[in-house]
Amino acid sequence: MTQEQTYLLGEQAVVLDLNCARLDNEQQNRLFALHRHLQKQAGYTDIVVGKTSLTLVLQDPTQGTKWLEALLSLWHALSAEDFQPNTHKIPVIYGGEAGPDLAPLAEQLNLSQQDIVELHSSPTYQVKFLGFLPGFAYLGSVPEQLQVARLSSPRTHVPAGSVAIAEDLSAIYPSASPGGWRLLGNSITRLFDANAQSPSLFQPGDNVKFVPQKEGLC
Repeated sequence: MTQEQTYLLGEQAVVLDLNCARLDNEQQNRLFALHRHLQKQAGYTDIVVGKTSLTLVLQDPTQGTKWLEALLSLWHALSAEDFQPNTHKIPVIYGGEAGPDLAPLAEQLNLSQQDIVELHSSPTYQVKFLGFLPGFAYLGSVPEQLQVARLSSPRTHVPAGSVAIAEDLSAIYPSASPGGWRLLGNSITRLFDANAQSPSLFQPGDNVKFVPQKEGLC
């Protein structure tokens, strides 16, 4: 059970903080339902869904007090059933140059490379939140057998489209950047378009399914 609270963040933002380390599925989907509901409202410039929080950036700072009460009321009024996720099927070329960490990870975990591919592509992942880079979605949860720490020494360059894991999360790098996650494969799917009406392909709560391609291990 959460001990949720709202508070002002600076002059133009209101935060709903659920005050817990991890949300269960019901709480997680209620948070996504709240995000989806707020997207249809007016009076804000941005909505940021965090791991266990939601931040609403207001157009008018004088409305902060009103939203302190409104966010709590909406949280209690909405339910997990109010949220229906979109689903994305993402083609992935696993292994080889596309996934340089797959072979050493298989050896480390005493699994075959095909086992790694099957384990990673078997779940339907959920977008928990976005961050780090525009369009970078944190996807949960990686099967327990594949949960490993980040690299001890991050790479200075990770190619765009790299499909990676770290601890209980998976992700796709939407653009080239430094990074310390384990690279299993690569996808040609475009995740971020600054000129699109909705720049990020993934939204909080979306479902993501990885589909191995014959060009790689499958």
